[in-house]
Amino acid sequence: MRKTLLSLAVITALLAANGIAAAQTVDEVVAKAVAAKGGDKWKTVKSTRMTARISLQGMELPMVILSARPNLMRQDITVQGMTIVQAFDGEKAWAINPMESPNATEMPAAATESMKDQADFDGPLVDYKAKGNTVELVGTEDVGGVKAHHLKITKKNKQVQHLYIEAARGVELKSVSEVDMGAGMTKVETELADYRTVDGILVPFTMRVTGGPTGAVSMTVDKVEFNVAIDDKTFKIPGK
Repeated sequence: MRKTLLSLAVITALLAANGIAAAQTVDEVVAKAVAAKGGDKWKTVKSTRMTARISLQGMELPMVILSARPNLMRQDITVQGMTIVQAFDGEKAWAINPMESPNATEMPAAATESMKDQADFDGPLVDYKAKGNTVELVGTEDVGGVKAHHLKITKKNKQVQHLYIEAARGVELKSVSEVDMGAGMTKVETELADYRTVDGILVPFTMRVTGGPTGAVSMTVDKVEFNVAIDDKTFKIPGK
């Protein structure tokens, strides 16, 4: 019996040393991803301001993204001296495109649902059960030469999102979603890289989105600020 137990212990140690130990559970992968996002420290963050540059169709455009709990978001992009705005005020999405009109207009239902999803301050994994989301661990895959856990998230609104979480650090490497662009569902893929620590929180400083209406879009982050003072009116549709 002692020899058998010793043999099992040796085999288990060898398997673990070679990375073939028992597969992780969904909750273990989620917990690691939440910890990589900042864990308890992230929950003390009430707002963010991200200053960045986006590259699309041969242009580089300045961009500022403002976010606040629980689900407020605003994106300002400067194009030829004019500012294009897209925002979500917690209930409705709206936009200003000065190339078409100086007035703000409410976005259609499909775009509003997409903006609402993007505006979730914590993302789909933090407190996912309380949000009504379900998460499945599909398996382990290679993402750009890096081992990643593939999570399938079915949200309360039935939208499905696939997240690829780096096995070593727990950071998000890729996201794939089916998004309604108003003319049917479109697969949108987002790749995240160049993670840097900002006030104890890992933040991706480069992102690349493919599948959207404007084709491939790359974003380079210049600065990230946490707990900045933002008036809630910033997210509200002007004049309402």
